[in-house]
Amino acid sequence: MIAALIGLIVLLIAWLIASIPVWIGAKVAGGDASIGKAMLATLASVIVFAIIFAIFSAFSGGVGLIAGFIGILAVFKAIFNLGWGGAFLTALIAFIIVIVIAMVLGAIGLAVPLMHGQFIMIRR
Repeated sequence: MIAALIGLIVLLIAWLIASIPVWIGAKVAGGDASIGKAMLATLASVIVFAIIFAIFSAFSGGVGLIAGFIGILAVFKAIFNLGWGGAFLTALIAFIIVIVIAMVLGAIGLAVPLMHGQFIMIRR
């Protein structure tokens, strides 16, 4: 029971931390952004991407990635009241922030898990 509670707390903290770059990106893009909306956008974009990727990757993995990315942009557009350009800017800024954070953590010797056991690690 305690392990499940700790796991849930860790999941919520990770979700909050993952939402911060999206929140910053939406603020810079001029969207109606709050940390709550960023958390909703982060969760919704993961779900939308997974569904769209699963459908379109039957044709090609590249088609699935592009269609999934367009789905993420649609989520950002809807949640933050942005146009397509603002949604793209939000995604671009969030991506840049995540890469910079990963590089800084890697430079100090910490690895950042990405997905499926892959890590970003900068070696000296």
